[in-house]
Amino acid sequence: MPKTIFGTTEKSNFILNMSKSTVRKWVTGILCACVIVPLLGGIFITAVPGTSALLGAFLYATGFSCILFYIVLLLRKDIRIRDYPCAYLIFGLAVLALASYYRVVLNSGEYPDAVNTALLGETGRYEGLLALLAYFGIFLLAAAVMSRRSVKIIFDILVGAGVVQGVVAVMQHIPWGFPSDFRKLPALVLLKDVHLSSGLSDSPIFYGSFLTVATGIAAAGAMYEKNIVRARIYGVSAVFFFMTGLFTSSVIPLIGIGSVFVILTAVEFTAGKSGTVFEEGALKSSRKRLAAMIIGIAAVLGLVLAFQGIWLRDKAIAYTDCFYRLYITSGPSPVNYDSLWKIGAERSFIMIKDHPILGTGPDLMAKYQMAAAELAVDSIDRSYNEYLYIAATRGIPSLAVYIALLGASLVRLFRDVREFASDREKWFRPALLAAVTAYSVQAFFSASAVTVAPFFWLLLGMSWSEFAADKPYSSEKQKKQ
Repeated sequence: MPKTIFGTTEKSNFILNMSKSTVRKWVTGILCACVIVPLLGGIFITAVPGTSALLGAFLYATGFSCILFYIVLLLRKDIRIRDYPCAYLIFGLAVLALASYYRVVLNSGEYPDAVNTALLGETGRYEGLLALLAYFGIFLLAAAVMSRRSVKIIFDILVGAGVVQGVVAVMQHIPWGFPSDFRKLPALVLLKDVHLSSGLSDSPIFYGSFLTVATGIAAAGAMYEKNIVRARIYGVSAVFFFMTGLFTSSVIPLIGIGSVFVILTAVEFTAGKSGTVFEEGALKSSRKRLAAMIIGIAAVLGLVLAFQGIWLRDKAIAYTDCFYRLYITSGPSPVNYDSLWKIGAERSFIMIKDHPILGTGPDLMAKYQMAAAELAVDSIDRSYNEYLYIAATRGIPSLAVYIALLGASLVRLFRDVREFASDREKWFRPALLAAVTAYSVQAFFSASAVTVAPFFWLLLGMSWSEFAADKPYSSEKQKKQ
């Protein structure tokens, strides 16, 4: 007898009785939407002034769709939570985020509009409770049911999104009036006018975080993909991403992309004696492809240094972003020469000391400081250290669970790289390792944002997938089909 939801009708019959291949297509489609919808949203918001309030809506549309389809998979028994230990950690993060939010609800007199901000996020950021739950939903669905073909489709779309953002970044860097909030940096006077690139990520720093994720996929694909056309596109894209990263005046793309190549170099020389050998193309091995990308990056770096130079201005970018652009904090002191990360750490430790268990509440760093006169000057709305920010806004237990999830994911990815050593077609394993690890490294100096974090949570979830085409279902699961 066909399965039904609560004894209901044909629609539920259709959903619950889809074939396994149809389910995978649905999962792939929804996860692809997690990349495409925010990209289209970013284009719309960039092109139409005054629509930034819709930023969170694009995330909610995809994130909560993932949650609903994950529930469908549970009802169909395609997945069992006990088979995915990562799900328990995600549920723990969700419960702690809800508890942090309700702490704000119960103490709503602490600072004005705190409840609404904790739910929807700060103006222009929109990374409140709803955004966090959307991230968790993307993770869960990405971990559930996948296949090799699905992975390559998602990777292609992610690299394509990177190319689109890169084209926007180049146009922002050229002084011809393309929409950009970072034409000048009024927070700190520079020696010359600047035209910083932020792509569709809302900030040069956040764009650097996005480039880290996109380069991890592109560089690994360029090294190990047998399809010569895809490999070439990925390789050129990786070098292109690095070039646009130099247009941000931020250290983040240097840290993130640098970490990607360090990780892939380590994988290449530890996961096999001779690397991967190819029959097609001028570059007959993965090591030659890696060398070609490094040479390309060195050439780009030399040209940029020769023609425009590189000035790292992360502190100026952060204050331009949070105060001059979004008006959500107090202004910077002209006599404070401390680094952005020192200021962020000091503010975070004050908040952690005051609210160690549940934090100040999701996305409430700015309001917490604005409510205290002694903290209003030099206030910023992010720690620019994602780990401190989690502890400050959602509590030390949330940070502990997050680190446990991240650590378990990295252990799993390192283990999967051993599989790659025996089957070089599984290059998506080192791709995920490079992207997730490099993002985790640059997170010590950057911040989560709704324009970037969904891609990270998508890849982090994929690190837990068994990839159906790689590992056959057990006879018990086949019987259930």
